[in-house]
Amino acid sequence: MQQRVTESENRSTTLQAQVADLQAAQQNIIATMTMLRQDLEAALDPVRAQQASGGAELRSLQAQIAAMQEQVRILTEQLAAYEAAGVAPGATPLPANTPPAATGGGNLPALGARSEEDVLFNAAYGDYTAGQFVLAVSGFEEFVSRHSASPRAADALYWIGESLAAQELHAEARRRFLEIPQAYPGSPKIADAVLRAALEALELGQRDDAIRELRELVAAHANSDAALIGCMQLDRLGQGLPAACRLP
Repeated sequence: MQQRVTESENRSTTLQAQVADLQAAQQNIIATMTMLRQDLEAALDPVRAQQASGGAELRSLQAQIAAMQEQVRILTEQLAAYEAAGVAPGATPLPANTPPAATGGGNLPALGARSEEDVLFNAAYGDYTAGQFVLAVSGFEEFVSRHSASPRAADALYWIGESLAAQELHAEARRRFLEIPQAYPGSPKIADAVLRAALEALELGQRDDAIRELRELVAAHANSDAALIGCMQLDRLGQGLPAACRLP
């Protein structure tokens, strides 16, 4: 019995440490996102904006922000799984004789104990972050095929677009970005998708389409990070900036 108690306490302590690590990683990513947004605000200074290298730099900024947002989402889901099981930093270890119904069969959830939907999405996202863009496209396409009604389907489409853009398949990337507002009109990913579609239009030499989409982006999503980057791009293109850009 004493051995069971000790094993239970050790398992609980390990889980508490994992939760603490997840929370620290989440806060670090949020802090980095805050700094990046501050850099974006500073970059709206017209002189600096004119010196910007152009679409490639802005695509990189948007990809960084989107990747950080996705990491925060995944970490938040992992933390929620632990909290649902009653595990938190400093929590009292569960007794060894806790009934199976209270602990999911006697074991608290590990990081991998998530739904097939989450596993599929996170595997594809892992391929993207590892630079395996062909695999990422395949994984996200499978996700959309299996879970087209999922709240994360729009995110999967977005990362398909990013993966294609990373392979310089700009026309196909633009097409997939434009699918998002059409297929998922209520998705919070729309602002990011419209921005990326506009930047891909510039890569394809479709300047008028890009300017129109950037203005629509700023008008519809004025307080978003995507709109902030859209303002930078409009300024670089020598366009009059909408009032929503709020230059300092």
